[in-house]
Amino acid sequence: MAFVTLTSMAVACVLIFRHLRRREQRPKRVSDQWQTLAVMGELCPRGWQAQITVYGDGAPMPLDAPPARAPLVELEWVQFDGEPQRVTPTRRAWARSINGAMQMMVDERCTDLSLEQSAAEGRNLWELD
Repeated sequence: MAFVTLTSMAVACVLIFRHLRRREQRPKRVSDQWQTLAVMGELCPRGWQAQITVYGDGAPMPLDAPPARAPLVELEWVQFDGEPQRVTPTRRAWARSINGAMQMMVDERCTDLSLEQSAAEGRNLWELD
């Protein structure tokens, strides 16, 4: 009886551990500017900078803007690596709301981190198993 109890407790501990680990790996959703500042501070420890441009009805849009019926929000951002010789590209996201643009920025940085970790581990994500 004690063996069965210990085994079931060990299995439960493993399941809880796996659940907590997966929960930590999920990208964090942002709902406002303060959450975005906190999450991006974690994702870009050497700093980052963003500029938000809100286009109103009838405002002239840049040529590379996606076609849309509603006014768009443009978010340009850059990540700092701390090395003055290294140039990091400026990235651009288009969305229908400021929160949507900020979430796109966080999602993009999470994707970058996943790819960087895979490269550091020597895994190739583009090959099928």
